[in-house]
Amino acid sequence: MVSLAVLGIASLALVVTTTMAVEDKKPQKEDVGLQGILPAETPEDLSESPEGLEGKWVEWDKQVSDLLGKLYESDLTLEQQQQTLTALQAKITEAKGQAALADYSSRLQRRVEIADAVLKTLGQDLGAVKAAQLKAQQDKLAAAAKALTKYLGTLDNGNGWVEYLQLNELQKEVKNSYSEVELLDLLKSLKAKFESRGALEDAEQRKFFNRDQFKDLEKSVSAFLADAQGEGKKVDASQVRQELKALVTNLEEYEATQSGKNAFEARKAYAQLRQELEGGLGPLTDALRNNYFNYNLRVMVAEDFINRLINDSTCEKGPVVDCILGAYVTGNQATTTEVGVDFKPSDTTLRFDLTLSGITNSETSGTTNQATIYTSGHHQIWGGKEINFDGDTFTTEPAWVQVDANNTTVGASTKLDRIPLLSSLGRSMAYRRTEELRGEAEAIAAQRVRDRVRPRFDEEVDERIARSNEKVGGELNKRLKDNGLFPSARSYASTDSHLYVRTRLMDTGELAANSPPLSISAKDSVVLQLHESVMNNSLSRMALEGRKISDQDLITEFEKSITDLLDRKVTLQRPPVDPDKGPNILAFDEKDPIRVQITDNTLNIILRCGFEQKGETAVPTQIITVPLHFKVEGDKIHITRGDVKSSPVVRPDRIAAQIARAGVVRNKMEKAFPDRVEDSQVKAKLENRNVFLNITGIDAKDGWLTLTVGNDLTVEKIEAELPPAVEETAAAK
Repeated sequence: MVSLAVLGIASLALVVTTTMAVEDKKPQKEDVGLQGILPAETPEDLSESPEGLEGKWVEWDKQVSDLLGKLYESDLTLEQQQQTLTALQAKITEAKGQAALADYSSRLQRRVEIADAVLKTLGQDLGAVKAAQLKAQQDKLAAAAKALTKYLGTLDNGNGWVEYLQLNELQKEVKNSYSEVELLDLLKSLKAKFESRGALEDAEQRKFFNRDQFKDLEKSVSAFLADAQGEGKKVDASQVRQELKALVTNLEEYEATQSGKNAFEARKAYAQLRQELEGGLGPLTDALRNNYFNYNLRVMVAEDFINRLINDSTCEKGPVVDCILGAYVTGNQATTTEVGVDFKPSDTTLRFDLTLSGITNSETSGTTNQATIYTSGHHQIWGGKEINFDGDTFTTEPAWVQVDANNTTVGASTKLDRIPLLSSLGRSMAYRRTEELRGEAEAIAAQRVRDRVRPRFDEEVDERIARSNEKVGGELNKRLKDNGLFPSARSYASTDSHLYVRTRLMDTGELAANSPPLSISAKDSVVLQLHESVMNNSLSRMALEGRKISDQDLITEFEKSITDLLDRKVTLQRPPVDPDKGPNILAFDEKDPIRVQITDNTLNIILRCGFEQKGETAVPTQIITVPLHFKVEGDKIHITRGDVKSSPVVRPDRIAAQIARAGVVRNKMEKAFPDRVEDSQVKAKLENRNVFLNITGIDAKDGWLTLTVGNDLTVEKIEAELPPAVEETAAAK
C-alpha cells in the first residue's frame, strides 16, 4: 500500500512538473505599440484632478481620467491606442483658454505628443529608413565629389588630382548607380588613398592632399561605406523598443523630480535611437524639440516701454552765420530733438530704427546791398537709423534725415526807408523778391539743417553702438562663456510692436523646456519667462555635488556667481546664525544637490543634503522640499513658504528617528526661508538715468516662472555734475 501511495504521488508530481514545463514553454504575448513602453500606471501628476473645476469641466476631467486609464493600464490594440491619443488631443484642444486647466493640459500635451511620436517611430518601415539613410549619404557623397572637382579645376595641376582620385568615375557611379559592387570598390580604393596619403614621397603633395577642400569628400566616403556595409544588417526592433522605453521612463522620472540623472539617461536613449534610426526619427525629434529641447528663457518687450526708457530730449542753441542766395545771413537758432525707437519686423534679428524728431527755430536777417530781410524760421526734422542685433553684434545702416523748412518774412528794410514817399514801395519790392526766392531759400535752409544734423546723429549713434558691442560681445557674452552659461541656442525676432528674445541653456546630457503660451497685454511692458530647466542647468554649473559647505558660504558663492555674471555687486538675504551653535553645515548629496520645480503656482526648492551643526546630532541626507508662493498686491510682493517636507534618502531602522530628523530639518528651513514682503518696484541704473520698474505679476505654472513688468515706468534723469567754478578751485588750493 505504501509503495502504491508513493508511486501515485510520484506520478502526480511528474504530471504537474510536465504541465508546468509545457506552460513555461508557451510563447509570451508580444507587446504591441505603446505596451511595455509607457508606464504601467497613469503618471501621478496626471492622475490628480485639477483644483477649482466646475460645471462641464468636472465631466471633462472624468472623461480624461478614463482615457488615461485605458492608455496606461489597458491592453489596447494599435488602432485603439491611436484612437485614445486622438481623443485626448481633442480634450486638450477643448480645454484651451481655461485657466484652471492650463497647467494640467500642458503636462498632458507633452505625454500625448511623445506617445504619438513613439507610435509613429514604431510604425515605420525600418528597411525604408535604412534606404533613406543610404540615399542621404549618397547625395552628400555626390555633392562633395562635385565640389572637390570644381575646386581642382581652378588649379594648374588639378586635373592630375581628379584622375588620381577618379572623381569623374565616382560622380558617374553615384549618379547612375550602374553597379553597387563597382561603386563600393571605387570608394574602398579612394578611402585607402586618403588613409595612406602620409606615405606620399613628395612633401608638397602630402601638404596639398591635407587641405580642407579634401576633408568633406573623405568624411562622405567613410560615412557611405559605413552605412552601405551595414545595409544588410536588420534593425533590431526589440532593441529599438527598449531604447524607446528607456527614453519614456526617464522622461517620466524627470517630470516628477527634475533629476539630472534622468535627463542624462533620456538624452543617452535618444542618442542611441538616432544612431540606430537616423533619418527615421522625425516625429520623435519634433516632439522632443517642442517639449524638452525648447528655449528655456524667453523675453518679450513692448515698443512703448523702450521708447519711454530711452526717450531723451536735447536743446542746442547757437549763432547763424551764412551766405544764402547772395545775402549775408546772421542771427540765432535753437534746435530741439527727441530720440525714440520704431520696431521693424524681422525673423532673425532684433530690428528697429532709432528715430529722431525735432524742430529748429531761427531768427535771422539776410542783408544785400539793396535790402535787409528779417526772417523767422520754423523747420521740422525727422529721421532714422536702422539697427539690427543678432545676439553678438549690433549693426547699423547709414542715417537718413528729412527737413520740412518753413520761413516767414517778418520785416524788411531798404535804402528807400529814408525817403518817406518811397519807403513803402521799397519794402513791397523787397517782400515780393523774397517771396519769389522763398522756395529756393527754404530748400537751401533744409539742406543746411540736414548737413548739420545727419552727420552728428550718425556719429553719436555709431559711438553708442560701438560701446554696446563692447559690453555685449566683449564682456557679457564672455562672462556667460566663462561661467558655462552661454546659450546652446538663441533666437531673436521682432514685429512692428515687440521684440522677442529666446535662449536655451542645455548642455550634453541635459534637458530644457516646453513651449509656453507667450502673450503680453496692453497694460504690460515686459514679460520675462524662466523655465525650471534654465535654473537647474545653471545650478549644475556650481558643482555642489558631494560638497560640505556652511549656509553662509553657500550664499556667498551664490552672490559671487551672480556678481560675476552681471558685473555688479549683488547682496542676498542670509539665514540667521545661531550665536552658540554657529552656521549650519550642508552636506550635499552626490546627485541633484539643489533643484527647482515649478508647478501649480508654486516654486519648489528641492535640497538633497544632510546637516551638521555644533552641539547637534548630524542629520543624514534628506530630500527636502521648500514650497514658495508669490503674490503681487499693489506695490508689494508677498513671498510665503508652504509646508516643508523632508524624507530620507536611506530609510532609517526606526521611524521615530526620521520623525525627529524631519522636525529638525523643518525648523532649519523655516528659519532659512521666512515669509517675506518685498517692494514690487525695482530700481535699475541705465547710463544717465534711474529707471523704476513695477512688477505687476509673478506666475509659477507648468515649469515656468513668469514675471510681468507693467507699463507705469518711471525714468529719473541724473543730471551731470558741473565742474566747480574757477574761484572755488583756486580757493581750495
